[in-house]
Amino acid sequence: MKPSLLIILNRLVLGGQLIDTIPLANSLKDEYDITIVYGEKEKDEQEITDFMRNSNGISFQKIPSLKKSINPLHDVITILTLRKIMKKSKPAIVHTHGSKPGADGRLAAWLANVPVIIHTFHGHLFHSYYNKLVSSSIVRLERFLSKFTTKIIVLGNRQQKEICGQYKIAKPEKVKIIPLGVNEAAYNKNADELRNNFRCIYHLQEDDVAIGIIGRIVPVKNHQMFIDVIVKVLQSSVKDKVKFFFVGDGYSRKGLEDHLAKAAIAWSNNKVNTSAKVIFTSWVTSVTDVLHGLDIVTLTSLNEGTPLSLIEAQICRKPVVATDVGGVRDTFINNESGFLINNHDVTEFTGKLLLLIQNKELRKEMGKKGHKFAKENFSKQVEVNAFRKLYAECLTSVKNK
Repeated sequence: MKPSLLIILNRLVLGGQLIDTIPLANSLKDEYDITIVYGEKEKDEQEITDFMRNSNGISFQKIPSLKKSINPLHDVITILTLRKIMKKSKPAIVHTHGSKPGADGRLAAWLANVPVIIHTFHGHLFHSYYNKLVSSSIVRLERFLSKFTTKIIVLGNRQQKEICGQYKIAKPEKVKIIPLGVNEAAYNKNADELRNNFRCIYHLQEDDVAIGIIGRIVPVKNHQMFIDVIVKVLQSSVKDKVKFFFVGDGYSRKGLEDHLAKAAIAWSNNKVNTSAKVIFTSWVTSVTDVLHGLDIVTLTSLNEGTPLSLIEAQICRKPVVATDVGGVRDTFINNESGFLINNHDVTEFTGKLLLLIQNKELRKEMGKKGHKFAKENFSKQVEVNAFRKLYAECLTSVKNK
């Protein structure tokens, strides 16, 4: 009989957590009886049910009270519901992903006496999300949760330093680095066709340079900085050959649209409007199509874990320009496969972006180096093998106690 593995996610929405975790679960379903529990999406998010249809042999269960927002009543209901599920299914391992599932899920697992409790930090809420009082409370909660967590997973060296050193969440021996993994072959299947389709939809000419930013449009992603960069780029000599894409959606979008209007920059969420310099695509189910259609991928966040979008961009041979926050510096080679921007410097960001816009050969060379780096450092099979080994070691340790 296979051991039972209960995975708890925040939501089934487009994002690094979902794109990484579901394929990982599918790779382990022959060895574990897997159930995935997930929460309610936000109003501005799109739930992706294709993952359930394409995951035969894995059970899915939604808990509506498990939400991103902080609500003590919802959290109590979630913890009690999860505890009931665990008491009934008796999982050998509970593996939580993300901050809210990590808190509610680990508390429920502790109350249900689950033998192995594992948590993955895809990012953290220790700054830039809430005020100082709430942020410090979250840090204290994470320190408490770590006491009964069997193993904490981080995605890179910078994240490990934050968890063990800067915020003192757990001792180094309890923390293990397992980088995200992507299936390189799947991302590059029919690459030319995908590129042509995307550029045809948005009426892009062969020499147009398409620049994109991918993710939820919320304050922590700092899209306002991207607009400040757009303004500067459109004041330069390359203004006629560039198009900017916001891929995703969120409650901050209206403010960005207003800012663009004030700056007299034409924007559109209608692909037919060829005069628009900025296009809001909203949520796109297949981000791979977008990545192949773009020429440069950017990130302007105030706080990040390990952004999958930058890894995916390099797998698709695109150079990146990103702010130096969280685990971003672990995802590419500065000055070789992209540019790392310090202190959210708009002028520096614009300068590096213009360098890439004006030099097709540089984009091509950086894209080639990025593909090699991502392929070597973010292999899906390496990730699967690492978790296979970790789960087995944790179960063996419990049996030997």
